[in-house]
Amino acid sequence: MEGPNGNTLLKPDITIVANNVVYQVTTEKRILGGSYGLSAIIPIVNTRFTADLFDASQQSAGVSDIFVMPVVLGWAKGKATYILNYGFYAPSGAFDPSQALNPGLGFWEHQIQAGVGYSFDKLKLWNASALTTWEINQSKSGLAVKPGPMFNLEYSLGHRFYNYKINLGVAGYVYEKLSPDSGSGISPLVAGNIDRSYGIGPEFKYTNPVKHLGLDFRYERQFGVEAKTQGDVFVIGITWLNIFPPPASAHH
Repeated sequence: MEGPNGNTLLKPDITIVANNVVYQVTTEKRILGGSYGLSAIIPIVNTRFTADLFDASQQSAGVSDIFVMPVVLGWAKGKATYILNYGFYAPSGAFDPSQALNPGLGFWEHQIQAGVGYSFDKLKLWNASALTTWEINQSKSGLAVKPGPMFNLEYSLGHRFYNYKINLGVAGYVYEKLSPDSGSGISPLVAGNIDRSYGIGPEFKYTNPVKHLGLDFRYERQFGVEAKTQGDVFVIGITWLNIFPPPASAHH
């Protein structure tokens, strides 16, 4: 656990495993000239905390806060693609303010996303992408605490192989809280802190439309962390494409 100046305060063993069930669809509807879609995520989280220094351990598991993105807009122009999204986290996961670990976070959060993807060559082999996420939080349930707004930038650079089925490259992120948490319930130990972190590492993607299969693997090593925990991030994704394909008549 890193302090506000990046100095190490504690070295507890914290393991967080999140299994996300995601449904996403792109419709035939057009809005502002772009394609329209929507998505939803149901996260199942298991968190284990062990601190030998305090001879303490705790575990929490269950369905976390559901994420709904009712607006997913996309445009394609030349070698570039653009997206603009709006979504929100609903405090549906169990949250007890008296407990240190909870499956849910106990507050509503709004998210606005804007991103771009770009292919550098005519064959669209070399590619890059960037996605910004702006998070606006409401007050926590049962606590006089309102988390500050947050900014996240995800980026990637890769090259496609094997008839465009494989994309290999590097991915990373930049995260920073834009202002401190507010409210009378904030602990003096963390009052005024602005947490931030960075991460970068390799990324592998495999997409096979014929087999309706997509696989993702990403590893990111965190660095430059302040006022939050630091560790390694592993992301594994399995996607089933066209789980509900349109009727045959829709292709004509």
